[in-house]
Amino acid sequence: MTDIKLSFATTPYDRVLPLITGEVKPDGITLDYMPTPGGVPMLFYNQMKFLRYDLSEMSLSSFFRMRSIRWPYRLLPVFHNRNFSHAYIYVRNGSNIRQNHPEDLKGKRVGIGDYQQSLGLWTRGVLQMEFGVKPDEMIWYQERGEHFSHTGASAEAGLTIPKTLELHYAKTDLNTMLLEGKLDAITGLRLRGGSVGISGRGGVPDLGLSHGRTINKEPDLVSLFQDPQQEGIRFFKKTGVYPPNHGTIIRESILEEHPWVAVSLMEAFEESKRLAIEQLRQNPPSLLVFGQHYLSDLDKIFGFDPYPYGIKTNAKAIDMAQTFSVEQGLTKSKQLFDEIFPREVIYREERI
Repeated sequence: MTDIKLSFATTPYDRVLPLITGEVKPDGITLDYMPTPGGVPMLFYNQMKFLRYDLSEMSLSSFFRMRSIRWPYRLLPVFHNRNFSHAYIYVRNGSNIRQNHPEDLKGKRVGIGDYQQSLGLWTRGVLQMEFGVKPDEMIWYQERGEHFSHTGASAEAGLTIPKTLELHYAKTDLNTMLLEGKLDAITGLRLRGGSVGISGRGGVPDLGLSHGRTINKEPDLVSLFQDPQQEGIRFFKKTGVYPPNHGTIIRESILEEHPWVAVSLMEAFEESKRLAIEQLRQNPPSLLVFGQHYLSDLDKIFGFDPYPYGIKTNAKAIDMAQTFSVEQGLTKSKQLFDEIFPREVIYREERI
């Protein structure tokens, strides 16, 4: 039988790379990998507006929103890009936000890449659940444009955000706004430049976004949590959830014609991850000086595989994300698993 050909777009994560290179091939499927200039913001925008790819990585928050209006994709429980985003909020000295006091964010101006993105969903959800800080108690500034963004693409599809929310579209990049005192806090900053660690002044990381002014060794910038890593571990030990930001979507019309495709893809994604884990265990990156010790520490916290695939093993995280989405007014209600996932993937887990 001739293979089905699927266009495939995703970040080249280590766990997915064997699928991209062809080292792993789904049974009965040929994947046509398509690099995405502009990264995931462009990929997700193209999917939400133009349904461009058959199989792709996708924002979990945006998926729930779009699926609620019968978007023609279903979710494979293959999750990428997990992080404890609430632990990586950075605040400006002089903003009257005390370290380790998230409640001080109330009434403050907070910068975010895209209000609807999963990083924002999880950050706001955890702030409310753990520290009593509600989204509409902060003033939000979105860096991505009003139209070219997850939030903008959803608006064109007829979805809105709560009217009680104060959301502005930034006129310049968030780094510049923060350094000029026009923001009090910012989400989603990344460590950048030099060694992965902290700079010499005040224990502040080298931080920066992809454009605009770079925040390098700024003495007036501190992390909201004094030890972000420990805050992430605390949350995981309490809830058992390592928040997934992105999932994997498959065009629904393909599943209707070829239902077996979902299981074939799940098996291939799992094999690809198995090979990546095997490679990591045998040859940790040399830049991680104490790589083996680090992996041992991770095992004690997360177990052998911190990126589990499947519905049942991720059920609590999926339910929590949907709870946050409803609480934040991004979706009206939770969606049942048989409305989200391919039927054959649900049946497969019954067998397993």
